[in-house]
Amino acid sequence: MNNSRKLNNFKGHKLRFLRNLRGETLESLDKKSNVRSQKISRIELNECVPSFDEIRSLSNALQVSPLFLLNDDQVPTTGGAIFYRKLQRTPKKDFERAELKTRIFALLDQKLSEKLHLSYQDYISFANHDEIFNMLDDEYIENMALCVRSQFKLGDGPISNMTLLIERLGIRVLFADFSNEHIDALTVKINDHFYIAVNSKNISSVRMRFNLAHELGHVLLHSYYSEQEVKKSSVRKVIEAEANYFAGALLMPVKGLALDMIAVNMSYIKKLKKHWKASIQAIVYRGEQINLITSQQALFLRQTIARNSWRKKEPYDDEIPIEYPSFLKSALRYKGDNQLPQKIQEEVGIHDDFFDGLSFSDLNLGKGSLMLLNSRR
Repeated sequence: MNNSRKLNNFKGHKLRFLRNLRGETLESLDKKSNVRSQKISRIELNECVPSFDEIRSLSNALQVSPLFLLNDDQVPTTGGAIFYRKLQRTPKKDFERAELKTRIFALLDQKLSEKLHLSYQDYISFANHDEIFNMLDDEYIENMALCVRSQFKLGDGPISNMTLLIERLGIRVLFADFSNEHIDALTVKINDHFYIAVNSKNISSVRMRFNLAHELGHVLLHSYYSEQEVKKSSVRKVIEAEANYFAGALLMPVKGLALDMIAVNMSYIKKLKKHWKASIQAIVYRGEQINLITSQQALFLRQTIARNSWRKKEPYDDEIPIEYPSFLKSALRYKGDNQLPQKIQEEVGIHDDFFDGLSFSDLNLGKGSLMLLNSRR
């Protein structure tokens, strides 16, 4: 192809998407690509079409194949409110980048799902379908958690695999390295399909289980609220508390925990952690919440947690295994086409090392494994 030839099917909005995803300014991309920042701005606005040399330079700088910028694949769009489980002072650009990572995952997931004839669950009958925010009482949230347990006949005991439970609800789960974005988890609807993405970098399994349950709470309790409603600080504070309550109720139902909590000393609470696969802090909070632990006992237990520096890393954190997503893995095994993810990746124009912390490498898909889900590294 003549380097001076203009390529009329170049997608300017995809260039802007990639630039934002990579956290590049116009000026920083200028330095990396040798394409002037003013020209990049005009390209993104579709005011001019780049030459092939410029496309190649921009693609190299952004670590994608030129195909990504030239093909007809559209990056899926979000719809409705987005829920973030984040640090208090996380910059807006950070959680926006986490959203962009999830949209890239959705692009690959939806192409793969189409090839494998996989379905999504976009309507959960027992979910709260109210569109106007209204504070939910504890009984309602407890009953919502029981509805989930009832649907899958989970009884009153521990949930063996929280990730699998969410996947069985038809929700796609993404494990990713969101440490740079300071995000624990997010829930978003992309092309009318629910996605829950959780940080898997240096996070214990019990914390990830709670984060997953928390995000499922948003899907079931708040997903019909408008984006404008959820953005209100007063509303967000309440729905975060409700999602936390749901997570505790789902992971540790009243009857089951009451039968098991025959003592409230720290030695016994640690044993409960291994059984329920919930953090010591979550067990103490839930026990006090449902009056199995008095306020005075809870205070003493929290003081013990602080004294032992267990707020970030608790006993047995390394012994409880992480529950990796398995839905796509199982579908690929059933289909028997181990090269399909790589083919889709090549069609989209994404290199193997595009993602940071997202991989399919544990699927043993052969050379050029698709970088989708978190590997066991």
